[in-house]
Amino acid sequence: MTDKSFFSDDEWKALSEAPLAVTLAMVAVGQHGPISMVKEAAASAREITKPSDHGEANELIALLAHDAQSKEARHDVEAEKGASMEQEVEIALGLLAPAAAAIAKLPPAEAGEVRAWLLDIAKAVGDASKGTSDEETATIDRIRVALTGG
Repeated sequence: MTDKSFFSDDEWKALSEAPLAVTLAMVAVGQHGPISMVKEAAASAREITKPSDHGEANELIALLAHDAQSKEARHDVEAEKGASMEQEVEIALGLLAPAAAAIAKLPPAEAGEVRAWLLDIAKAVGDASKGTSDEETATIDRIRVALTGG
């Protein structure tokens, strides 16, 4: 099993902030009011803390989820806010670049499962309120590309 010791401190920080960056990107493009935002935040929290089965990556994802919930990780991601929706998305996608590099170090099956978990978070946020919009679908595709280093 891969654990925190496999990564540098910077890589681990990037990985533990990735779920929050995904959430930030999805919330930024959502067409919503306050109730929808609460639903999206709850969907993200649920998927982060209680992910579906991801085989070989389950233990690694549990460690990442634990650290993603820390006050420090939330603060670091929130500090990267942009002035517009597009800036928010660009910042969030930029935060995924170092995470993608760290994921690439993993064995292929485990890397695929970590990417799948992060995409599950994006989809959960998109589906949380009135279904996934075209903008959210496009953002999920951009997240997928960012996670593969493309």
